[in-house]
Amino acid sequence: MSPVAGFDEQCGWIDILENASATGFAAGNWPLRPHTPAPTVTRFPLIRPDIPPLADWTPILEEAYRERRFTNFGPLSRRLEQLLAETWGGPQAVCIATSSGTAALAAPLIARGVSGRVILPAFTFPATLSAIRMAGAEPFLADVSPHDWRLDVDTLRHALDTTGARAAIVLCPFGLRSDFEPQARLVASRGGTLVVDNAAGLGVAGRPVEVSPHAFEACSLHATKPFAVGEGGVIFAHRSQEDDLRRALNFGLKPGSPTDLRGWGINGKLSELHAAVGLAAACGFSERLARRQALVARYVAAVKGREGLAACTDAAAGAWQFFPILLPDTAGAERFVTEAAARGMETRRYYAPALSILPDVERLGPCPVAEDLAARMCCVPVYSDATETEAGEMVAVFQAALAAALAPPSRGTTRPS
Repeated sequence: MSPVAGFDEQCGWIDILENASATGFAAGNWPLRPHTPAPTVTRFPLIRPDIPPLADWTPILEEAYRERRFTNFGPLSRRLEQLLAETWGGPQAVCIATSSGTAALAAPLIARGVSGRVILPAFTFPATLSAIRMAGAEPFLADVSPHDWRLDVDTLRHALDTTGARAAIVLCPFGLRSDFEPQARLVASRGGTLVVDNAAGLGVAGRPVEVSPHAFEACSLHATKPFAVGEGGVIFAHRSQEDDLRRALNFGLKPGSPTDLRGWGINGKLSELHAAVGLAAACGFSERLARRQALVARYVAAVKGREGLAACTDAAAGAWQFFPILLPDTAGAERFVTEAAARGMETRRYYAPALSILPDVERLGPCPVAEDLAARMCCVPVYSDATETEAGEMVAVFQAALAAALAPPSRGTTRPS
């Protein structure tokens, strides 16, 4: 039985083949290989970056030119932080802008003086592991739950008990709405640090954790994300942690006090250029998010009733960098990717490979669920600017690729003996 069976309860054109047998041989020409597919144009790439046009953000950037200040927590960056904190932070939350999502993950570990092992799921993007090493700590992998693809509290407790670690990074898979309050309480009870990797989840209603001196949330503003500035990230943190976080992103120095050095840190500050893009991106974001969720609702309708698939069926549960769907087996996932590509849609296995394939990373034990998910999870494009015609074509491709992937393999004819 599939280890993730039942998860879905929780949460039009023709291929043209260039066929040499139909073409025949032309005098003096080399023969064509039979059944060679014609080159397929990728009409729907997995990611179509949604960056505000120049006209929307260059007037905002003029302030940086007037002040001749382009980084180091400048006024545009501070304005973006305040806007995001007011929109998506809690009453005790501050938002701190960073140069990347990876820096946003690393800074809380640095600010809290974390050393030694840090627990993380094996089913995540490699940036999660990279951030732990960026912070000077040691990644320690644990498997995820087959039911919701997350690092559950029991596994986390076992990993903390086994290793003596006092810090962990947990992942909101694909930016889907998550509840990590049990994990936060567990880590806080040990005086530790929990960082929620919500890279693709900025904009989703409902926070994965209530920020506290022990709990942080990190989001990415990368060009591939729904809220995109090109490169950047943000940390949602308890206001008591703000000074230490800014030091961690500024070499250990207190911003504005070049001789006030405490500890160490990285260069992780968001530039004023990217902050200007972010301020422009905030305008109209709710409408763009609604269009993403509307397209996902159409994908969900195409999934319902099909046996052997697992997907989040709540369109409001994500900002939808893309739409993940778990196929019944590896062969079906391969067929789905191939069939979608033949119809002009790029899809991708994600998060693949599982981090447990890395031989130099310690782990709690084997990670069969993470490796199984990585082999079968496929992601399809979601755009905020898809026209009605494009959206209809994307759903048609999705349905056709699913039908082909789920069809029983055809049996070849056998010659009588």
